[in-house]
Amino acid sequence: MPNLNVLILIVEDDKYMNETLCEVLEAEGYNVESATSALGAINKLKHSDEVFHILVLDYNLQHLRGITGLDIFEIAKEVNPNVKAIMISAYGRDKNIREKALSIGIETFLDKPFLITDLVDTIDDLARDLTEHGKVPC
Repeated sequence: MPNLNVLILIVEDDKYMNETLCEVLEAEGYNVESATSALGAINKLKHSDEVFHILVLDYNLQHLRGITGLDIFEIAKEVNPNVKAIMISAYGRDKNIREKALSIGIETFLDKPFLITDLVDTIDDLARDLTEHGKVPC
């Protein structure tokens, strides 16, 4: 059973994928917000009254040149140092990108295409860990 106080931000520029991820995670009982661009994600992270606990980040965000999901994670850590993240990307076979993501603190790297159950299981584990360590109110 997910902690309903866990707030997830989906950052995926593919509108269909973004909507699908939101629908699946909401059906699992999570509170979910989304952004379809790097700029939208930055605005939500810096100007929202909400604190995001888990990010699901696409690596390649095409609408703001030079900004990747890695950059969004760095910004999110400035706002909430306890934030957890999952990177989803077709670039997972690029060893440098995968290593960089994991070295900056991204918990998991899922290669596209991935099984939605793998994403849900990973989010469940992160949410449980955040709750057990008092990083999210029960």
